[in-house]
Amino acid sequence: MSKFNFVTSSEIFFLRMLIPFCGGIFCVSISSWFNDLSTVIYVLTSSIICCLFLINIFYLRLKIYRFKTLIGFLIYLLAFVSGMALTIFKSDVLASNHFSKKSYQYFKIVVNQEPQKRNTVFMFKAKVVSGFDRMQQHTTVGNILVSVQCDTSFIKHIQYGDVLVIPNTFQETRANPNPATFDYKRWLAMQHIHHQVFLKEAEIYSLTGNHGNWLIQYALQLRTKQVKYFRKVLKDDNVYAVASTLILGYRADLDEEVIGYYAKTGTIHALSVSGMHVGLIYIVLNWVLVFLNRKRLGRITKTCLILILIWSYTMLTGLSPSVLRSAIMISVFVLGKQINRSANGINILTFSALLILINDPLIIWDAGFQLSYLAVLGLILFQSTIENWNPYENLVVKKLWSAISISLAAQLFTFPLSIYYFHQFPIYFLISNLFIIIPVTGIMYLGILVLIFRLTFLAGILEWLIMVTNMGLKFIAELPLASISSIWISPTELLLITVLIAGILIGLYYYSKRLLMYSLILFLCIQIFSSHGKFDRFSQKKLVIFNIRNNYAVGFISGYHAVVYSKLQVSDKLFKKNIQPYFDQLGVND
Repeated sequence: MSKFNFVTSSEIFFLRMLIPFCGGIFCVSISSWFNDLSTVIYVLTSSIICCLFLINIFYLRLKIYRFKTLIGFLIYLLAFVSGMALTIFKSDVLASNHFSKKSYQYFKIVVNQEPQKRNTVFMFKAKVVSGFDRMQQHTTVGNILVSVQCDTSFIKHIQYGDVLVIPNTFQETRANPNPATFDYKRWLAMQHIHHQVFLKEAEIYSLTGNHGNWLIQYALQLRTKQVKYFRKVLKDDNVYAVASTLILGYRADLDEEVIGYYAKTGTIHALSVSGMHVGLIYIVLNWVLVFLNRKRLGRITKTCLILILIWSYTMLTGLSPSVLRSAIMISVFVLGKQINRSANGINILTFSALLILINDPLIIWDAGFQLSYLAVLGLILFQSTIENWNPYENLVVKKLWSAISISLAAQLFTFPLSIYYFHQFPIYFLISNLFIIIPVTGIMYLGILVLIFRLTFLAGILEWLIMVTNMGLKFIAELPLASISSIWISPTELLLITVLIAGILIGLYYYSKRLLMYSLILFLCIQIFSSHGKFDRFSQKKLVIFNIRNNYAVGFISGYHAVVYSKLQVSDKLFKKNIQPYFDQLGVND
């Protein structure tokens, strides 16, 4: 890692633009006050663009280069207000023709997601394209979450892009009123969904035609065919579900117990088709096409082939958001290295992030987006440094340590956020990640070969590989102290831990005793902060009445102990969803 100056280094131009751009998104996201100033923000953005355009024209004539600091400030300000303006512009709920602004009798909607089954309810996201008031039709905008109570035959008729007419019975999305539970309302809002509707099958009328994106529609149909083929050639239900998830990103049939094994061992990323999977495809393509590196035309051909094949795989997965992010990231890297082999990795990474954020600013709050980019950032900055810590020249040891360095670099950068979001830490993450490297690689390559060339005779090997992987992870997950759960940290603690890790890593890299000393002081501050929280919890006394549909629960909390009056059992899903998170946050263990 080379030293760089944030203000003057041209090598990280896109990083310098990304930070204020994200700052603008952050401001609009956390405060609705900026939405009322949308006109001012649009005018300010346009004014800065015009100002910079004029500066560019008269740069030499008026010797404007003497005011580089002012020009730099204007560029950063433009990035900041652009983030604000784009976030406001992309927010449909602020539009005057949003479907919630007027009273309509019926809505015409276009399904923009594959329906997903939850018990006897099918859910899908839809775009509201028009509203009917008496006999008039009005163009509308906005997204809505549709839940339909019906039998399984309904799912066969509703597909992505279908046009439906539904009655106007929508309501605002609801948050779980119980403390410390998942904020479902905010999660939907970050996907531009602020309203939901609950319907019966008889209330939906289907119109002819398909208004979905033809490319997405084709990709989803292609993935459905591959899922059906896996269902045919893989006999074991769990094996089929893991293969469909790991290779195609189809999670609908995945068992919760299997998900638990992957989560407890720190390998849940393997079940989310993302950067690792696209990266594995890139590695094998780069190796197979290495003979094209000799001449410039060959290198261009190689780049084109890699991009075509990576995006073909993306189509195979149904163009799911996580795969799209990874494909964009890899594509930018491949193109960046083709154009300029000495291009800075961080600059390329932040450019790909900027492209994604321009398309959807609110994706900045998506946990998958944050963790995937942090993991790659960790690999770019510190993987080679950690790999160089190995003093041995033995080939096996070097390969093993190289794999460890990848896992360590990614884990160090994602560790604080992982704890903040998922409240657990896998103790044996190094062992489990080393264990799955070969099987997951084999599963990916074998699975793609089976799908593309219909090599049914390889399905048995694929099934065996997945079964071995599942059994191995189950064994690790059931080891004593396999994971530390019920870890709750506040946003303040998240920030402090992030700064601490950054300070230690930078201090070790530059051998800075002063920075390491500051990191030690910060560590002590975190411990004091944590001890103060534990003392507060030790003396806490609370009475909590939980809001549970068709049930009741009252909790009496004293210190680390609690008594609950309810018909629910501790093992019930409703208890784990509505009550247990708050007890975990308060440190209740009895």
